[in-house]
Amino acid sequence: MLTSLDQVRSIVFDLDGTLYTSPAIVEEIQAAAEMMVADSRGVSRSKGRELLRLARRRLAEELEQEPTLTRTCLEMGIEVREFHRALRQQIHPERHLSPDPVLCALLDSLREHCDLYIYTNNSLALAGKILALLGVEEQFARLYTIEFAWTPKPDPDTLQRILEDIGGPAESFLFIGDRRQVDLSLPESLGIPTLLIGETSDLLQIHKLLGIIP
Repeated sequence: MLTSLDQVRSIVFDLDGTLYTSPAIVEEIQAAAEMMVADSRGVSRSKGRELLRLARRRLAEELEQEPTLTRTCLEMGIEVREFHRALRQQIHPERHLSPDPVLCALLDSLREHCDLYIYTNNSLALAGKILALLGVEEQFARLYTIEFAWTPKPDPDTLQRILEDIGGPAESFLFIGDRRQVDLSLPESLGIPTLLIGETSDLLQIHKLLGIIP
């Protein structure tokens, strides 16, 4: 447990499900994946949905954890670049998101004490659009998106590259995400403090955790 703000210099946020939640965007991403699977197999979307579900369940059993959608599509022979190219074309966050002044104020206050980063499986184009729609695109020192290594989270090599790029000992980081296995387990294994978010309102815990407010 963190007891001193002086320990943390870099806060690394997940994006989807952490800085915002949108069931509509989740549905759009799922639909895009189902259509890619269907098109690659020459079957209907409903059949593509079933194939995707079965592949995800099989992969979960192999990994002993729930896989990301990107990882599942990769296992089905859909290239990561191809998957994210389709998402850029078919996902429309502008239909579902608007500026979040509470999030903006929270991040702005944190930035007085720490550098803020994003580590996401999203592409740079989509992540940038989402952050702009939320009104927080200027708050982050750098975005680590799928293009950084073309390998979806969780991936130890990519994480190590990010840590080296930012710089600092383990205790100088705080990783924040909504999925423990995907976002937090690897940092935790390196002795990095983490915070699991159940909903975006949980972000208010960060100030208490770092001792910014009583």
